[in-house]
Amino acid sequence: MRSALLTLLIAASAFAQAERDPKTLHDAERANDSIVARRAFDASARALLTPKYRDAVEHYAAGANDLQSAWGEFVAADGMPFIALQLAPRDESSVKDGKRITFFGLVADENGKTIATYNEPQAVIVSNGDVFVERSLLLPLRKCRGTFGLARRNDVIGVTRIDFDPEPLTKTSSGISRLIVSTDVHILPAAQAPLDPFAFGGTKVVPKPGASFKKSDEVWLFTELRNPALGGDGVPHLTTKVEVEGASKSIPGIAAPAEATALKGVPGHYGIGNTIDVTSLPVGDYKVRLTVTDTVTKQTYKRETEIHIRQ
Repeated sequence: MRSALLTLLIAASAFAQAERDPKTLHDAERANDSIVARRAFDASARALLTPKYRDAVEHYAAGANDLQSAWGEFVAADGMPFIALQLAPRDESSVKDGKRITFFGLVADENGKTIATYNEPQAVIVSNGDVFVERSLLLPLRKCRGTFGLARRNDVIGVTRIDFDPEPLTKTSSGISRLIVSTDVHILPAAQAPLDPFAFGGTKVVPKPGASFKKSDEVWLFTELRNPALGGDGVPHLTTKVEVEGASKSIPGIAAPAEATALKGVPGHYGIGNTIDVTSLPVGDYKVRLTVTDTVTKQTYKRETEIHIRQ
């Protein structure tokens, strides 16, 4: 199973490299000009909230209709750090593929000072049966709280609150990203821009909304490896171990050699993919733990997340 993901990464990396060369001024700005990108993102992060959206943000209370969310901190090839965010409604029928809805929200620092506000149209994405909206956020990589919502024709579909606690990444930082759990890994139909969320060298890894799976699902674990030590052959040398822990059943992990696939266009970044066989797991909630060991430096990285088997 893992070889399929690596094949995708290799194919997509070659595709992304070939398609990355700018052909017009707009392409050049989109692909290479971090100042243009930052200005565009910064401008949209100062949008005014309507009274209705501000009320939804300021009076948010957790409930059964909360939006499902996934996020991770990453750093672009030029060293620009950003947060990738996915929001998904629990009622998929509330939005339709390709339709424009409103993404709104407010991010505040630990002292309650507003860092950014959002109020903008976004296209609904449907991929592999999942419905979601995604966006990259150019925020300081430090603790902050974001409250975000989706609305259709000024009717609020749902709201959620996220306490961000990102690692302070730089272009030279070593380590691995947060785990992305997915059933949807595919090659992008067009070259990715540096700040595209959850895109890795031309491969899209879509976080599974709510990390909720069926037993019949092919469950992928993906992490991005940044700036590892290289062996004498010029490539990283790693082992990975995946453990699954649940109330009624657990799957012990066994460390095994792992392949890290270079992500073209992002020097020093590699993709690592694993699969989890969930067919034997009873319905319930599980903790998934990934341990990556750099056998060159003996450095070990650990990441944990939760998955939910619902049927």
